Amino acid sequence: MTFSETYMQMKAFARVDGAKLGVFWIISFTLFIANFTYPFCGMLWMATMIFTPFYIGILTRQFAVKVLDGKISYRRAYGYSVWTTFYGALILAIAQWVYFQYMDHGFVVGKYIELLGDKNFSMSLEALGYPKEEIKKVFEAFGSLRPIDISLQILWSNFVAGLILSLTTALYASRR
Repeated sequence: MTFSETYMQMKAFARVDGAKLGVFWIISFTLFIANFTYPFCGMLWMATMIFTPFYIGILTRQFAVKVLDGKISYRRAYGYSVWTTFYGALILAIAQWVYFQYMDHGFVVGKYIELLGDKNFSMSLEALGYPKEEIKKVFEAFGSLRPIDISLQILWSNFVAGLILSLTTALYASRR
């Protein structure tokens, strides 16, 4: 296979695994939203966040085993992990845009502002050097963002996190 064919094959498999990762992240995002109503979902959300790098490593390793007879270079494993997280982040961004555009109606920002009304939370913020009024302004500014702005910001954050996480997931996948 030529480099071009190998690269196209890698991206094709990364799209499929990126879709799996995107669905995983949508479930994680759903747990985050549900956390405001059902606190137990917060623990599940954190568990999905912690499991994410392991999941990416597993997907990359499976690609190496299925397609490359278990042998993958660090460079190819890194590229595969980056593409997988990129495609997963795109799917998540679309789902988040739909949520913030059509379903949220200020729910998330309202819950955070409501949380500022909790005396213990406010005291904790002030102990850390964050005045309550400044934090409230930040949440209100967040509330004034358009859904597309929020989605693009999260997309960018997830992509940068994917670049960094892929450094370690590629190490796992490229072991011989």
